[in-house]
Amino acid sequence: MADSSTMNGADVVAALLVERGVEIIFCITGAGNLALVDAIGRNTKIKFVFSHHEQAAVMEAQGYSRVSGKVGVALVTTGGGTVNSLSGILSAYLDSIPVLILSGNESSFHCENMQDFRAYGVQGFDSKTVAEPITKSASRILSSTEITAKFNQAWETASTDRMGPVLVDFPMDLQRKITSQSEQILISAPEKKKSDKSQTASNIKLIAECSKRLGKANRPLLYFGNGIRGESALLKARELVEKYRIPFCLSWSALDLFENEHPLNMGRIGIYGDRAANIILQKSDFILCVGTRLAIPQIGYDRDDFARMADRWIVDIDQIELSKFAKNQWNSICQSSDSFLGHVLKDLSELSLSDSLSSWVADAKDIWQRLPRSEQIGATVGSAHKVHSFDVINFLNSAMHDDSIVATDVGAGLLTGHYALAAKGTQRIFTSQGLGEMGFGLPGAIGAHFADPKRQLICLNTDGAIMFNLQELQLVKHHKIPMKLFIFNNDGYTMIKISQQNLFESRVSGSDIDSGISFPLFSDLAKTFGFEYCLIDNLKSFESVLRPALESPEAVLIEIKMSPDQRYLPRLATSKLADGTLVSPPLEDLDPMISIESLKDLLGYQPHANSFKSRGLPYEQRQN
Repeated sequence: MADSSTMNGADVVAALLVERGVEIIFCITGAGNLALVDAIGRNTKIKFVFSHHEQAAVMEAQGYSRVSGKVGVALVTTGGGTVNSLSGILSAYLDSIPVLILSGNESSFHCENMQDFRAYGVQGFDSKTVAEPITKSASRILSSTEITAKFNQAWETASTDRMGPVLVDFPMDLQRKITSQSEQILISAPEKKKSDKSQTASNIKLIAECSKRLGKANRPLLYFGNGIRGESALLKARELVEKYRIPFCLSWSALDLFENEHPLNMGRIGIYGDRAANIILQKSDFILCVGTRLAIPQIGYDRDDFARMADRWIVDIDQIELSKFAKNQWNSICQSSDSFLGHVLKDLSELSLSDSLSSWVADAKDIWQRLPRSEQIGATVGSAHKVHSFDVINFLNSAMHDDSIVATDVGAGLLTGHYALAAKGTQRIFTSQGLGEMGFGLPGAIGAHFADPKRQLICLNTDGAIMFNLQELQLVKHHKIPMKLFIFNNDGYTMIKISQQNLFESRVSGSDIDSGISFPLFSDLAKTFGFEYCLIDNLKSFESVLRPALESPEAVLIEIKMSPDQRYLPRLATSKLADGTLVSPPLEDLDPMISIESLKDLLGYQPHANSFKSRGLPYEQRQN
C-alpha cells in the first residue's frame, strides 16, 4: 500500500475498497477516473473487468452481487460515462440490488461553483442530482477530508435495510490531491434507528393476530418473494412450510429459493403465471405475502380482486410499498422477513392449526394434476424447422447442472424461462424484474460468472435483446468465459408485434423484419466473438446437438429458431367483444381460456362476472 504520508485521495478509496473485501470492479477507464484506476491497480489485488459500455458495467456489477451476495462495484468516468450508467443504476434500484457506483467528475472547483451551468468543466455535469431519484443515496466528495466518511456512509446505505445502488461522485482533482489517513473525518457506525416502542408493540400484536388467523385458516397460502433470500429468513420460511405443511407460491424473483418439485410448492402467481397457481390463490381463505412487493405482473390490474376469498396479509420492510394496500382490505406489517418469520414460528408453536390442511393440500395438488404447466401454452405453431420456446426450457430442466446460473433477458428468455424453469439443487435464476430493460441478460450473466466461475453459466437471450449490449460479447471472448448463450430467434420483437396486431389493426412497424427491424447472422456473430455455434430448429436436435453444447468447455452461441407467430401463453389477456368493448378477465382466467364450467368446477364457486363477459356469456349474480 502507499505510504500514508504520500497518499492521494484515490489511494484512500483503494484502501477502503480492500477493507470492505472488494475483489472485482467492473470499469471503463476515462479521463475522470484515471487516478482511481491507477491507485487501485498499484495498491490492491482487486481485479478489474473492463467493460465496453457503462450501463453494462453496472449490470455486470448487479449480476456479481446477485450471485455472490456482496455489494457489486462499478467505476465509471465523468460526463457520458456517468450518463451511460443510469439504466443499470435504475435497474438495480427497482430490484433492490446493492451496487456502489464510483463516478469521476471534473475538478471540485467546477462542481462547487457552477451549479447553475449546464456543463461542469469540459465534460462534467451535476451527476449527483441526476442520480438522486434512482439511488438510495447519491453524494459528492468536495473535500479530501471527507472521503472515508462519504464512502462508508454510501456502503452502509447500499447494504442495509431495503438494499439498492448508491453513487459516490469523486472530482478528479481530489482523486490526485495528497492527503493522509489522519486528516480523514471519521464517522462512527451509523446509529441504529431507535425502535418506536409503541410501533414495536403494535407489530407484535399484529403478528400474533396473523399467526392466530393462520392457525384457524382452512385454505391458507404462503406467498414468498425475494425478500426472504437471506440465509436466516429462508431457513425460517422453509421451517414454516415444512413443519406446518402449508402450501406456498413463489414470485419470479424467488423461484429458485425452493425446489420446483417440493410437494408444497404450488407454482407462480401472475399475469404470465401458472393457471393452477392463480386458481389456488383465488380459492384460498388466507394469504400471507412475505418479502414481495406485489407488483402488477404478480397481482394483475385489480388489486382488490387478488385473493378475493382470503384474509389478506402482507409483510414488507418498506412502508412505502405497503401504502399501496388499502387498510380496510389488507393487513400490513412493516418488518423484515427474518424478524417476522421468527415471531410467527414462535407463535405457531403455541397454537393448533386447522384440521383441514391435508384436504386443502390434496385439493391444490388435484388442481395441478388437472392443469399441468405443459398443457397451458396453447396450440404449438407447426413447422418442420422451428421449435417452441417451452420445449427448449423443458429440455434444459433435465440437462442443466444442479448448480447452474441462469440469467435471462426479455422476451422468450424472461417469459418462457420464468414460466417453465424448474429450479433444483442450488441453481440461481435471475433477470431484471422491475425495469425489464432489453440488454440486461448478457452483462448480468457476465457479472455472475465472476462471482462464481466454476458453475455452469447459461444466458437466455433473444435476437432483439442481444443487440442492446452486443459489445459485451468481447468480454466473454477476452476472459474465456464458457457461457452458453441462447439466442431465441423469432425475427423481431414478438410481444410488440402482438400488441400492434391487437390494438392497431395489425399496422406493424419496427417490430419484425418486414417492418424495418433486422438482425445479424448469428453464426457470423459467433465466429467474430470466438463462440462455438449451433442451430436448434427441430426437437431431434435437442439430444444430438443441444446436450453436447451445454457440456462444452467453450463458449457456445446456441441459436433457437422459433416461429415469429408463437405467443407467450398462458397470460392474462384483455378480450375485445363484438361491440368493441374491452373486458379484462380476473387473474385466474388466463388465455387460452378454459370453459366456464371447468373454471367454476376448479374454483368451487361462481366465476367472476368478467369471466362470463369476456366469453360473451350472460352473467347471473349468484350467492357463493
